[in-house]
Amino acid sequence: MSELDLDGRCAVVTGGGHGIGRAMAEAFANAGARVVVADVHEDRGRKIASRVGGAFVRCDVGVQEEVASLVDAAVDAFGPVHVFASNAGVVAPAASLGAMTADIDLITRVNLLAHVWAAQAVVPSMVERGGGHIVQTISSASLITGPSGMGYTFTKHGALGFAEWLSLNYRHLGVVVTCLCPNAVNTGFLGRDEDAEESAGGATTRERRGLLDSLGEVVEPELCASMTLDAMAANRFLVLPHPRVGESFLRKAQDYDAWLERTNVRLRRMQGESL
Repeated sequence: MSELDLDGRCAVVTGGGHGIGRAMAEAFANAGARVVVADVHEDRGRKIASRVGGAFVRCDVGVQEEVASLVDAAVDAFGPVHVFASNAGVVAPAASLGAMTADIDLITRVNLLAHVWAAQAVVPSMVERGGGHIVQTISSASLITGPSGMGYTFTKHGALGFAEWLSLNYRHLGVVVTCLCPNAVNTGFLGRDEDAEESAGGATTRERRGLLDSLGEVVEPELCASMTLDAMAANRFLVLPHPRVGESFLRKAQDYDAWLERTNVRLRRMQGESL
C-alpha cells in the first residue's frame, strides 16, 4: 500500500452500501480516503457512509444525469475525485434471447453504460491533475462465459472491453484502470446478512450452506477489496480473486472451439439435459 497514496483524497464507490462496494468503501477509508458512498438503497448507503466517516449520495447509475450529479456532489464534499469505483450492477433482467427491449436497455445502462458515464465525468479532470484511478467491478463472466444470463454476459464482456480501451488510451496520462473480475462472492446475492458486521456475514443456514457449496470457491468481499487496492498500488489492470478463472481464460484462448464445445456440454448438463 505504500505506493497508493489515498490520504485525504476523494474516493467514490457506487453500490457502496452492499457487498463488494461496502468492502471497498471500508478499505478506501482505512487507507485514508474521504469516501462518498453512492447507492439506490438509502438506508444501507447512509449506514456505510456513517461507518466510514464519509458522505452518502443517492444515485441510480443507470441514469447518466445521476452519475454526473454524483460526481458534482463528491467534488463539493471532498474535492476532486481521485478514485472512482464503478461497482454497482445487476444480475437480471434480460436472461434469455427473448428478453424484452426494456429489460435489455436496463441491464445495459447499469452494467455497461454506467462505466462509460463515470469515466466521462471524472477522467478529464484526472488527466488535468496528472492522474487518478478508475476501478470497475465486472465479473468472471467477462472472461469465461458460463451459466449467467444473456444480458449479464454481454454487458460484462462490454464493460471489460471498455476498460481495456480506457486503459490503452489514458494510461500514459496517469489514469490507472483496474478491473475486478471475481466469480462467486459472499454477498447479499448469495444470501449473506448485509447487516452483519463480521466478515463472515452472520450465521449460515443449511440451505445457504448448500448453495455456497454448490458454487465451489466462494470468497469474501473483503478479499476482493484488499486485492483491488493491491492492484491499484501496483498499477495492475486485472484482479482475479479466483485463480481458476485465469486458468480457464488461458485454456479458452489456447483453443476457443474446444472451450466452446466443453462449455456447451457443461451448461446443458447444468440445465438438466440428458447427454
